[in-house]
Amino acid sequence: MIAGGGGQTRRAIRQARFPVVLLALSIFPIQSQAQQSCTEDTMIVFDASKSMAASADDETGLPRIDAVRAALARVLPKVSKRRRIGLITYGPGSRPACSNVSLELRPMPDAAAKIMARVERLRPDGRTPLTRGVRRAAEVLQFRERPASIVLVTDGEETCSESPCALAKSLKTDGARTTVHVISYKIASAIGQDGVFVSRCLADETGGVYTATDTAEEVADALETALACPLVSDAQSKRGGTADGSVRR
Repeated sequence: MIAGGGGQTRRAIRQARFPVVLLALSIFPIQSQAQQSCTEDTMIVFDASKSMAASADDETGLPRIDAVRAALARVLPKVSKRRRIGLITYGPGSRPACSNVSLELRPMPDAAAKIMARVERLRPDGRTPLTRGVRRAAEVLQFRERPASIVLVTDGEETCSESPCALAKSLKTDGARTTVHVISYKIASAIGQDGVFVSRCLADETGGVYTATDTAEEVADALETALACPLVSDAQSKRGGTADGSVRR
């Protein structure tokens, strides 16, 4: 009876372990997918147009570009250790206004210091060719061949007669998997309190997150969300994302 009881006990233990094994097998692929999305290269598209020289209208009295620099300086040292990041800027330059889109840095590991060095020497000027900037970022990331992540930071709308929404559709249909996150800063000054920010379609169409911000802290939070892993699911759960990918405030 003792031997029989032992056999029943061993069978019960083996049966009890079986659901645990299944649970572990179901969890590990999810973790692997989350880790994989962190390895996707990312391009930041940074607005250095003339409007970024305007005051941030807060207690600091700093220009807008300094507020966004402060947000980048807070976030980049953390996130750049986990993923390769590059930088494109638009606005200042000697070329015709709508052609001033510059590839400052291709995606590279631990890029925080290099990105900040380039952002620090920017002097706001020129127009807002954000569509061209995002398109250039997608090309650098070889978006047709591999998943790509782009983070656009802007204080205004497209001002060079291009269509960000047409680009968004092209990125969605032609890309391997291209996600654009859009962070607007002080956007009401460009479109009015009741205006519609058309360029948010870059995020809406590609499954990214659009976040409207008015302070350096909000910009930093939005950057941390956009550059974190996983990108969209955590952003919506942690920051109150809506079904269409925007963020409630």
